[in-house]
Amino acid sequence: MSNVEVNLKVYSDCRLVYDSKTCVKSAVDSNVTVNVDGVPISTQTTGGGVVTVSVDHINGSPDIQVNMVEVDNPPAAGETGPGLSRPNPSDNRKMAHTKTDWNQFKQDRRQLRLERKRRRGSYDICLKVKQMYEVLRCRNATHKHILVEKMYTILDIDDMILKMIVAHDSSRVVQCMLKYAAPDLREKISSKLIPKAAELCQSKYAHFCINRMLKYGSPSTKKSLVKALYGNVVRLCGHKIASKIMDYIYLNGNSKERRYLRQEFYGDLYKLAKDDKVKCLKDTFENSPNMKASIIGAVKANLEHIANKELLDNSLVHAVLLEYIQVTDEEKLEETVTPLAAYIPYMLSTKDGTEAAILCFYYSTSKTRRAVIKKIKEHLLKISMHEHGHTFLIALLNALDDTKAIKKSIFDPLYGDLKTLVSNNYGRRVVQWMVAPGDTSCFHPGFIETIELGLKFGKKDKATRRQEILDQVEAPISLAMAESPAFWLSNNHIGLVTANILKHLTGEHYEKAVTALAQVIADVNWRIAEVSDEGELMKKKPQDVETYISNTIEERKNKNKNKNKLKSAALALITSDEEADAEDKKKENVKDKENDKEEEGDEEEGTPAKKPKKAETLDADNETPDAVKETLTVEEETPAKEEEAVPSINGIEDAGMHHVIKKIIRSDLKRESTPFGNQLFNHLNTDVLKFWLGINRACFILVKLVENSPDLLNKCRILFKEENLSQIVEDAQSPGAKLLLEKLKE
Repeated sequence: MSNVEVNLKVYSDCRLVYDSKTCVKSAVDSNVTVNVDGVPISTQTTGGGVVTVSVDHINGSPDIQVNMVEVDNPPAAGETGPGLSRPNPSDNRKMAHTKTDWNQFKQDRRQLRLERKRRRGSYDICLKVKQMYEVLRCRNATHKHILVEKMYTILDIDDMILKMIVAHDSSRVVQCMLKYAAPDLREKISSKLIPKAAELCQSKYAHFCINRMLKYGSPSTKKSLVKALYGNVVRLCGHKIASKIMDYIYLNGNSKERRYLRQEFYGDLYKLAKDDKVKCLKDTFENSPNMKASIIGAVKANLEHIANKELLDNSLVHAVLLEYIQVTDEEKLEETVTPLAAYIPYMLSTKDGTEAAILCFYYSTSKTRRAVIKKIKEHLLKISMHEHGHTFLIALLNALDDTKAIKKSIFDPLYGDLKTLVSNNYGRRVVQWMVAPGDTSCFHPGFIETIELGLKFGKKDKATRRQEILDQVEAPISLAMAESPAFWLSNNHIGLVTANILKHLTGEHYEKAVTALAQVIADVNWRIAEVSDEGELMKKKPQDVETYISNTIEERKNKNKNKNKLKSAALALITSDEEADAEDKKKENVKDKENDKEEEGDEEEGTPAKKPKKAETLDADNETPDAVKETLTVEEETPAKEEEAVPSINGIEDAGMHHVIKKIIRSDLKRESTPFGNQLFNHLNTDVLKFWLGINRACFILVKLVENSPDLLNKCRILFKEENLSQIVEDAQSPGAKLLLEKLKE
């Protein structure tokens, strides 16, 4: 017999196919040796040339496959012997693969997972607390603080709470406990979490509990939490999750806490030991100048670490960055700010960050400035409408010499959203600076002084640069006014922007704008939104979600009560009608019985019986339900309360718009041909003048038009004579009408 050696590789089967092509009988009788990784394994041969391998011999793996088959001693010449080849895949599939019951497989996996959870000591406790949590989280639940105490009693075992808050499901339980617990119990829960606060801030789920402590905790709890984070501030600011928590802590902390948080960026010396005398970065080396290089180097390394992770959108980091730029030597500033220029969009969310971004732009090279403009181009609208970001954009407009680049890269992308900008409290300042830079009627003198510090970083003359910008933007702005003049006079705030822009427009651009605006002002139906103070609306805090939900629930309860009352009333009507019908039926039955007796008597006498009429009763039965249905449908289909419309007032009567029109007239009188006054008189017909003469402020507008312009005064006299309005002016009792009459008689 010949000895055959088969080399195998672990794969997807637990059987080997021994295929004999020439002599099946000798193959079956052959002694076969199987080697797995050079280790011989005992096998058995079966009929048909199949060699089976014991699974236990393959190191516990049930998967093997034939890789290569070799014959060590081939048969001599003329001698028949076994012929070996690779197995047939189809035979493998038929013999090796069986259909898997996936439902059973999933059930087994689920059961295994449940058994693993039960092996932990906290499973039963967590399950019990979760069931209580489902009751606690309901809005209708009462005495929630008592339920939280019961939950805490169950969880007050070693570090059970610390184990729970790192899991995605049980973390919500602790968050809810921190929210609804009584103050003393909230202190106990917080005291268990505070020692591990630095690690919890970096956890995907546990950091929500830290947020709850900062939101609902007492001042002493918050103070202890901040102290627990000392020594890890830089590391936490460089973490994606913890960075937001540090931002919140810095924004809501007191001045002492802010100083201590900033000190950790100054080096390892300040991580554990804080110094009350050090209020800023400059104080660290004020008494020892030889330490300046090492301290600035430490600050630079910490900032680079955070910048590499793109986590510069943090108020604490912005404050340290501003201090770092301010203390850096002027010779090294260009080298320092060049790497930071790429992160300017992340620095515009706070006041300190915006100041740092402006300094970076001032000290950058021309190449870096172009890169900055390209970087902020996709965020221009958001930056323009941001409380601090718009300041950076104004500083850029004031310091950049390339006015064509300003038009192409800044104004053109914003032109499509011009209405959005003008409607925003901060966006309109950007538009005003393009048209009227440095105008004290638009900007505070202190703000102008701060912005003009950047003029020394440009080469062009201030007046030349500003005139070039105005020449490029006045045409599209005047076109926008001509296309939608009603928007530019839609409320008092936008009207003031319009008046300031008109003051600086020139030539045909001015005439185009005032022609369209005069037509709106002379319209009897011109109305504007009555807004008391847009600033208050901008600063108004959003409504609390929980308060909104509770109010909604109360409204639903009231609606349900009203519906129940309607239903009870309807049922009362139905029952009363049913009782009346029952009584009628009783009477009818009595009558029927009497009639039957009479009919029996009539029949006996030979008279045909008469059947009772039921049509009337059927009609009576149908009347009441239909009436009830009608009342119910009317009540149910009662339209909901319409949304309160924005209150409006006639534009010529509004005090704010009165001031706007006077500003436009005042600037118009300084021009040679007074285009606005002429255009306004061209659109004043009899109906408009009759309407205006009955309004005091409208009469004062006419007085303002004619008092300093003889041409307009003559035009007004002619108009009043042609329309026979003199009598109306004489009959009017308002001070404006009397003053107008005096001007006309002069």
